Order: sequence, then structure tokens, then C-alpha cells
Amino acid sequence: MLHPTPAADTTLAPSSARAETQGSRVGALVAAAAVAIAEALEERRHGALSPRTKQRGGDLICELVRLRQFLIVDLPDFDRVAREHGVAMLRAADVSLATATVLVDEVLDLMHKIIRIALN
Repeated sequence: MLHPTPAADTTLAPSSARAETQGSRVGALVAAAAVAIAEALEERRHGALSPRTKQRGGDLICELVRLRQFLIVDLPDFDRVAREHGVAMLRAADVSLATATVLVDEVLDLMHKIIRIALN
């Protein structure tokens, strides 16, 4: 027979659960954009960047900008969350810490460049 346990013992508080979900969503998008950048660098090293890879990377960065705009009120530390979760997701995929950090920094740098352009 199963015995129910108090919710406080097994679940996160709503705001904590929501923050974790948002962090995971942001991290997944940052990691995907980082992988696209890595693929673009690899293609460039072997000749030329394909339009498909370039488009995919751009689309992911633009999606990250939109997600940041949507979450910034509830997640004012968006960049910190993006950095932590993005690096963690890349590390989980066996990317070295140094490479993960550089790729995530590049993703966030591109995101901020797009935001600055949009504001001008």
C-alpha cells in the first residue's frame, strides 16, 4: 500500500519549480545555439559555411532573444541562468568546460548584439 507523503517533502515550491523549468528551457536553447555555432565553425574550417547551418544558428539566437524578452520580468537574472544552464547542458553532452564556456559566451554575446540592434 502506498502512503502519501506531504507535498512539501517531495515537490518544489511553485516559484522554484517554475524557475527551474524556465532555466531548463533557456539552457536547452542556449546549448542548441552553441552547438549550431560549433557546427558553423567546423564547416568554416573545412571550406564554407552552409546556408542551412547559418540559418539555423540565426534562428536559434533570435528565438533566444524572444525568450529573453518574454521571461525578463520573471527572470531578471536571465543571463546568469542562461550561462549556468547552457554550460550544464553542454557538459552533460561531454563538451569540455572550457569549450562550453566559450560557446555559451558567444551565444550570449550574439544575443546582446541583436538586442542592441533592435533597440536602435
